[in-house]
Amino acid sequence: MGEAFEWGRMEDEDDLLDEMENDLRDLNLDLERTITTGLKTAEEIERLTVDEKLNDVDRALYLLSSGQDVQRISVVRDLAKLIRENQVEGMRKVVPKVREVLHLSCQELQEAATVAFVQIAEDKSIPPQLYAQTFLQTILQNIDSRDPDISESWLSVLLQVIKFLPKEIIKRDILSIAIAKGQLNQSVQSRLASCQIIGKVATRFDSFMIKKDVLPLVTALCQDVDYEVRACMCKELAVVARGLGLEPTQSAILPELVELSNDEESCVRLSALETIVNLLSLLDDETCNQTIIPLVCKYCDNAMQNKDVTLPSIAKQFGKLCHGLSVNLTEEQKIWSLNYYRDLCIFGLHEKPTPEEAMPEPPTAVSSSSESLDITEESPRIQALYKEEERQRECRHQSAFNLPCMVLFAGAKNFKSELHSSFASLCDDPEEQVRISLAKGFHEVSKLLGSSVHIIQGEFINILRDDSLEVVAALVSHLPETCEAFIKGFAKNDSKIIGFRKNQFLISRKLQDNCFSDVIPALLSAESRAAASRNWRLHSDILDKFSCLAKCLTSDQIYHKFVPVVFHCITSHKPLPVHLAACRTICVFIKYNRKQEQRQELCSQLIEECRNHQSSRYRRLFLDVCVYLMEVFSKSFFNEHFFEKVLELAEDPIANVRLRCCTLLPMLKTQLKLPKDRQLLQQLDLVVRKLLVMEKDRDVTAAIRQAACDMDKVQVAVQSLTAKQYFEEDFLDQKKEEEERSLLQAEEKEKERTANPVPSSAKSTSSERRRTDTKTDKMERTIGSASSTTSNTTRKASRLKAVSSTGRKTSASPTGPPSHTANRAASKSMKSKKPESSHLNDSHSNATTPTRIPSKANSSAGKKSPLETNNNKPSAIRRRAGSDGLLAAVSMRYSPQATTDRLKKKETSSPSSTEVRRASAGNVTHDKKSPLQPRRVSGGTLESTRKSSSADVTRKPSGGSIPQPRMTKTSSLRSSTHNTTPKVRRAAKP
Repeated sequence: MGEAFEWGRMEDEDDLLDEMENDLRDLNLDLERTITTGLKTAEEIERLTVDEKLNDVDRALYLLSSGQDVQRISVVRDLAKLIRENQVEGMRKVVPKVREVLHLSCQELQEAATVAFVQIAEDKSIPPQLYAQTFLQTILQNIDSRDPDISESWLSVLLQVIKFLPKEIIKRDILSIAIAKGQLNQSVQSRLASCQIIGKVATRFDSFMIKKDVLPLVTALCQDVDYEVRACMCKELAVVARGLGLEPTQSAILPELVELSNDEESCVRLSALETIVNLLSLLDDETCNQTIIPLVCKYCDNAMQNKDVTLPSIAKQFGKLCHGLSVNLTEEQKIWSLNYYRDLCIFGLHEKPTPEEAMPEPPTAVSSSSESLDITEESPRIQALYKEEERQRECRHQSAFNLPCMVLFAGAKNFKSELHSSFASLCDDPEEQVRISLAKGFHEVSKLLGSSVHIIQGEFINILRDDSLEVVAALVSHLPETCEAFIKGFAKNDSKIIGFRKNQFLISRKLQDNCFSDVIPALLSAESRAAASRNWRLHSDILDKFSCLAKCLTSDQIYHKFVPVVFHCITSHKPLPVHLAACRTICVFIKYNRKQEQRQELCSQLIEECRNHQSSRYRRLFLDVCVYLMEVFSKSFFNEHFFEKVLELAEDPIANVRLRCCTLLPMLKTQLKLPKDRQLLQQLDLVVRKLLVMEKDRDVTAAIRQAACDMDKVQVAVQSLTAKQYFEEDFLDQKKEEEERSLLQAEEKEKERTANPVPSSAKSTSSERRRTDTKTDKMERTIGSASSTTSNTTRKASRLKAVSSTGRKTSASPTGPPSHTANRAASKSMKSKKPESSHLNDSHSNATTPTRIPSKANSSAGKKSPLETNNNKPSAIRRRAGSDGLLAAVSMRYSPQATTDRLKKKETSSPSSTEVRRASAGNVTHDKKSPLQPRRVSGGTLESTRKSSSADVTRKPSGGSIPQPRMTKTSSLRSSTHNTTPKVRRAAKP
């Protein structure tokens, strides 16, 4: 039994081999036959040969005279280039020969000439007068060709050339022909050409010339007996009206337009509707209210009641009509417009046409004298255009196309009550084309809804789960815009947006979990169905658009839901575009992941799945991924995680992997920064030298030599350069580093919030405390300014008193402290505490090493002032109660009158000024104001009154110097403000 089976299998293999041999034999015969028929004979080759010594002009003349049709066509196609390079000889010799050949030439040569004539006019290589004498006359002659295709081609040339010609030539040569062709005794084809020419000519003339020369012909063609001529002229009315202006349009164009909108032929009515839409921006409010709006309402009602074949065109233009007339419509008319649109969205869904209605009606003869509006009589062209079902489907298709415009017309607030039912109906429409049209505009609707976008979340999920992959593809093409609109809408609706950076919304974790929790399964379902199909383009597009989810979802949702799917696409045997799309997406997921552990794990998994894979295909794919990594991440991040892994592949056993690695070496050098990456630069140079010496593969050797040349041209960045010497890529790299740093900071803040949750009561207390601190700071600034003012006044008063008592004025030293009064007060208090003998001993000890009093800058930037030592105790300034009394007490204490009174008391309680000023010849001490100016004192000792100890010297606060002649070393402004009445300790008499 087994032997028989083996024998039968061998016979089958022999039969297959015989069939393959026969197929190969037939294929060879076909190839030989094709080659034989494609060869030219010696006579044909000789006939096609041209003398190489001829110049371009002579060669063109020779080919036009005795060449084949292929050679003539070649000459005509290069006519514009020939005239551009040899204008005089070409216009004198070649152009007349071309005009002669065109009379009896084939259609292909005629089409080549039409293209060449338009190109010559666009190049403006010859003057307009010369062009009108040569090329324009040829164009006008060929318009009257008997062949309708050739005539139509030359008419299109004339319409394109008109905008390059001056007005005089247009009026003399073109307008006269248009008027002649527009006469009633001419053929329909001529009158149609006249309508198109008038539409182009009207754009070049002014209002007076149009009204005088063009308008009579326009009126006659609008009333032509043939419906095609009326429809064609009706389409050109918008251009003529813009040339005329508003007032002539109201008097001459609008009456014709109203009459054409009531025409018995549907194609004329369609042209009238399109013209109305194009004229909306030109007409004023009064014309729209009195003429256009009633005309449009009547037109649409008649079409809906009679189920006219013009309904698809009405559905197509309805969005523009509503948007253009939205300013002029009343509330009742807006409600009518929305109701009419809802009827268009469900047109044909609840009724099935009868077989008689589905069949097209035979064409009927229409009397030209008929003035009644008969909707049932249709022109043959329009009647055969749609069947009943196609007309219904086209209505819904155009309604879905106009949905964003209608949302803008109704407003986002009224969407749920007015348009949501129609929107849901279009999403569930049985026709695939309708759903595709809606899916293409879904992102526009989501943007317009704003904070109300959550209303259409269910329809968004339904479209993602649609059975047709074409519908899913239409929605996925704008998935980033749609997701961004959803995130913005949810954030505005819940008022939980906390930041915005580069089109990236940083929203709370709770909001991210709620807004897209239902969308995630639908997105994964769309990806799985695309992966199961053979549509790899759609699959790669979906994976590429998944990268936008990194800005919409939380890191945990991305990591647990989408990362496994994307990695499965990378490691599975998929087409290369799918692999590349998955790699780009995984790079974005790694960049915007806000958890460092997950980022490290994703990098390790990417290296393990691709870099360390046994298949060389995935190792080569890892090198492609590194290109995306360089684009997405900063240089420091790439060098830390992937640089050495790429260098290791330079020793891969597979030549293709080494070849791909060699192409990346110049890019690797651009990622380095000195002196930080000096070690990596050495490793890179070592790898290049090793490959140059040891590589045996021919292609890899050529690639590494080219890479070495390119690396020599790369300049390694240096971190010590100034910002002026940075290149654009350096600023981009800095921006990437800032983004990565901000993500790390956000992660740390999130960890702190999860570790130390703040209760709601604490949040309210902290906010109240913040408000209180703000008010207290304002009060402190006010008190500080008042204190500085009073200190300045006191200092001036003390100087005046010193002058009056001593009879001389002390000079200020630039290096001394700003207030000498405070130093004197400090020395007086020291004398009151110490005995005189000890004071003199201290004077002798300090005389040999005089201490330096710190300057204002040093005192403010270095040690704290004695006025700021009591910061731990609650001060009266931080209390709201009594702040006004505090300010009044401070101002009373340091007023000029109070300072004068204290100085008088000081004179009565202290030693006399004459005793203090008794001096001996050899004993001096430095003045408190200037260290270089000595003064004499009694006792025969050299006294340095400036002490280095901050406890004995009262320094001035930031607001200004406040003289305190009888305050102890622990007294300060902050401690004195505990009571409304300041206490002053008097110094003891010596």
